[in-house]
Parts: sequence; structure tokens; C-alpha cells
Amino acid sequence: MRKIAFFLLLLVVFSQAYVASSVYVVEINNVIGPYTLSQIQRAISLATQHNGLVLLLLSTPGGLADPTLQIMKEIGNSPVPVVGYVYPDYSYAWSAGTYILMSTHIAAMAPHTVIGSCQPIAGGTPINESKTLNALIGYLETVSKSYGRNGTFARLCITRNVNLGAEDALKYRVIDVVAVDIGDLLKKINGSVVLLRNQKTELVIAGAELRYVKPTLTESLQIWISDPVVSSVLSLLAFLLLLAAFLTGHPIAVAAAIILLVVSMFSFLPTAWLGLALIIMGAVLIMAEVLMGMSAHGAVAGVGAVLLIIGFLSAYPANLFSGELIHIRDWWLIQIGLYINIAILVGFIMFIVYKVVAVHRQRPPSEILTSLKGVEGVAIDDLGPDSPGFVKVFGEYWKAVSGVPVRRGCRIRVVEILGDTLKVEPVQC
Repeated sequence: MRKIAFFLLLLVVFSQAYVASSVYVVEINNVIGPYTLSQIQRAISLATQHNGLVLLLLSTPGGLADPTLQIMKEIGNSPVPVVGYVYPDYSYAWSAGTYILMSTHIAAMAPHTVIGSCQPIAGGTPINESKTLNALIGYLETVSKSYGRNGTFARLCITRNVNLGAEDALKYRVIDVVAVDIGDLLKKINGSVVLLRNQKTELVIAGAELRYVKPTLTESLQIWISDPVVSSVLSLLAFLLLLAAFLTGHPIAVAAAIILLVVSMFSFLPTAWLGLALIIMGAVLIMAEVLMGMSAHGAVAGVGAVLLIIGFLSAYPANLFSGELIHIRDWWLIQIGLYINIAILVGFIMFIVYKVVAVHRQRPPSEILTSLKGVEGVAIDDLGPDSPGFVKVFGEYWKAVSGVPVRRGCRIRVVEILGDTLKVEPVQC
């Protein structure tokens, strides 16, 4: 053991070497998006702090172009080695997955895996515009050649959607290693030379401890929303709510439809800004219900509170509540900000609880459901014998008519219940 340690010491002193004592693993097993970029950035930061290397396990059909190009840039400027590995067996890394694999310092595949099909797609239609294709071909070809790999495959992968299995990819110098599992991969790449920040560096793996970099709460939300089934369901619900708002004129249906439409776009938003978007959206929902007199009995405000909590938690370093922290200067500033935001959040929640309790204490729910006769409220619209409108009674919007003209904003009293319509009379204007 002492001989091995002495050998490693000599290797570091007398040669350009990088000794990795741990392996930070990122599993990319879904559509590549902003959340993937965020995970890889955190893994590189952790590996930089703890002398580790980053291992990307690729099993993906592809993903968005902008996050993919950002990931390639992050890997190229990484101070630590980044290894791409198409794994487990019988997996694939198509399109954006191939771009990422070709940009890693060491590219590897499991025996029965496939890469390729890199032609960009917009709206389900392949892009054939020469300006876009030539830009991508030039970039991927340049990146591949910088690591001594076959640049011709980069061109054919985009122009002809060529696919290669592991053995062919190794034969044509598209990848560097074929390994049956992670242990086999680490053994094969130990001692290999990588191009790290334009310097040839020998990679020495002194420890094989695997540390998985899991998605944060915000990244998990984006992954869930990016699922095609979830996206379709959200769009359908938004359409149905808009239809209900058109038929009933109820503002809560409009607000709910807008919420679903905004949430469905979160998959395209950079993860770094998603926390702020959630905080703003949650605050808007809470204030909207407060201004409407808690007409939804805290339902909308409750959704807002949940969004606030998620937003506040995602606004801090991803490893804040885990066992391993990234070293951060001026940590006390982050702590003060955390305490202030928690105090604001608790204040918001207490205010919501107070308003909900105040609304429900005005009258027992059972009595409200059985009879509204004699209950007073406010006219939301101008009412008349031939011009029905809406009134607000106990925080709820009701369709109503009146035997005499009633102006908007006047106090009204329920005289009779006519099916789903209230007959009211003015009390004070």
C-alpha cells in the first residue's frame, strides 16, 4: 500500500496528472433539458471541490438544443475530467445524447448500445436549412477532433443520421472505450491521457467511491413537466378550464387555466430562474385570492403557498440540505437570506390561515349549503329584471337576477333561490 501511495506521489510531482479520489455520477435517463445542465454543473462543482471526476451515464432519446450546447461548453471548460458512458446495456444515446458523449474527455459505451441520429428537429420536422446544419456540423466536428476522435462521424451523424453500435464506434475511433459496467470502465480508463483545458493530463483513479448527484426538487419538477403525457394532460386541462370560463364567466376558472399554461412552459425555463418564477407566481396567487375576498376559500392561496415553498427551497445551493456541501465563501450571507425568506414565508402562510378561518367563521358551512335566503353580499355586475349578472355571497360568485335595478358594488340580500340562480334585492348602495 505504501508503494502505491509513493508511486502516486511521484506521478503527481514529476508529471501532469490528475488524481481522482471519487466519482460523481449523473444519470441522464430522460429528455435532456435545463435540469440536465443544472445537474452537470453541480457535479462539476462538487468534483472540483473534492478532487473527483464526473461520470455521465447516458440513456436518452435526445433533448433541447440550447441546454445541450451549454453542456458541451461546460464540459470543455471543466477543470476536472468528465467521462461519458452509454449505459446500462441495451441503452441508446441518440441526438443530443450523442452530442454530449462526443464532447466528454473520455467517451465510452456498453457492448450492446447505440449512438447517432443527430439531425436537429423543430416541431417534429427535421431541419434541412444549411445555415443551421453547417453550424452544428462544424461545432461537433471540431469538438470531436479536439479529443482525437473521428470527425467524419460527426458530419454523417447530422447529415445522414448514421447510427453506430459500440464495437463499430470503437473501431472507427468515435469512442475511446467499450466497458461492460462501471467498475470495468474505471479500470480501463485508469492511467489514460485526457485533454484537460488544452493540456494532456494523465488520469489516475485513486478511489472508486461513487457519489450520485440526484435531481433537486426544482429539477424533478421540470423533469415531470417535460414528460409528453404530463404536458398533454396539462394542455387539455387548460383548454377545458378556458371553455368553462367562457361558459360561466367565473374568474377562478380563467386564473386556473393561466396557471396551467404557465406551468407547462416551465420545462423550457433555465433551472436557475425557475425558483424566482415559482416565488413570483406563488405570491401573485396568494394576493389574487386575498383581493378577491378569499372567494376560493384558500384553495388558490394554498397552491400559491406550495409554489412559494418550492421556490424558496430551490433558491439556495442544491446541496444545502444534503450530507455533502459545496464550499461557499461568505456562507453567513446565505444563512441570513435563508432566515429572512423563511420568516416571510411563514408570515404569508399565517396570513392565509387567518383569512381562511375568518371567512369560514362568518357562517357554518352546513348552513351555507342548505340555505342562502336572507344572506347579504355584494353585486359584482349591474343587475336588473332582464339583465342577470354575478354577485358575491360568502366569498363565492353566484349568478343572480333582481326585480329592481341594482348597480355594481351595491350591497344585496338573497330573496329566493331559483335553481342555480339567486334572486336578490338591494340593501345599500
